[in-house]
Amino acid sequence: MTLCAEHCSLIYTGKTLLRDISLQLQSGELLAVVGPNGAGKSSLVGLLAGTTTPTTGSVRLDEDFYGDMTLASRAKRLAVLPQNTSLEFPFKVDEIIQMGRMPHGGSARLNAPMRAEIATQLGLEVLLERVYTSLSGGEKQRTQIARVLCQLWDCLPGGYLLFDEPTAALDIAHQVLFMNLLGQLTKKGAGVLLVMHDINLAARYADRLLLLKEGEVVATGSPEEVLTTDRIKAAFGVTPEIVQLQDGSRQWLLY
Repeated sequence: MTLCAEHCSLIYTGKTLLRDISLQLQSGELLAVVGPNGAGKSSLVGLLAGTTTPTTGSVRLDEDFYGDMTLASRAKRLAVLPQNTSLEFPFKVDEIIQMGRMPHGGSARLNAPMRAEIATQLGLEVLLERVYTSLSGGEKQRTQIARVLCQLWDCLPGGYLLFDEPTAALDIAHQVLFMNLLGQLTKKGAGVLLVMHDINLAARYADRLLLLKEGEVVATGSPEEVLTTDRIKAAFGVTPEIVQLQDGSRQWLLY
């Protein structure tokens, strides 16, 4: 089971945002996309989410090409959290999480145990009756993450989750909590793609990295294969110091 982009390019108002992108997101895999600002990371998420149609190439979910699928059928297998979400209505946190079930139907009462489980996993259980507009930025982000997870919580294996910079508004503790939760979901068969700026967080938790620059894939593979000194310097313009930790993992110190 795969979410697959094949030789996709994206041109908008005469500018090439993505050039000949091919990738596969496997069921049970966490793939992190890294790269400098303007590399095309959010454009890639939009393409994989189906909100943007590639200028050339195609995207398919398992064996189904996006052009042959209804939005409803795709929403039962693919959930997306974009970089920016805007919601100014006074919904309660629990009501927003329930919105994730819209593609599947079912009553809020029927889905209550699922919502409670997800809220507990994300540390939201004490916020369920709070009004969303009263929350902090990090609490709003965790609420939106919970909504996306609720969409596919019972659709594993075979569900795919796309997140564009999901950890940017989270504190360190909730970043770790979220990444550990994604690890549990991949073990159940979820395919997860994350756009991330923190290469150390990406390297610690991702099975594979994909490095983008100027709309092209520079490298893909294990963190050690992708995050070489030369590639980091070429992509980000900084020279890293690679430190080996006692547990065998690596840390990239950027100057």
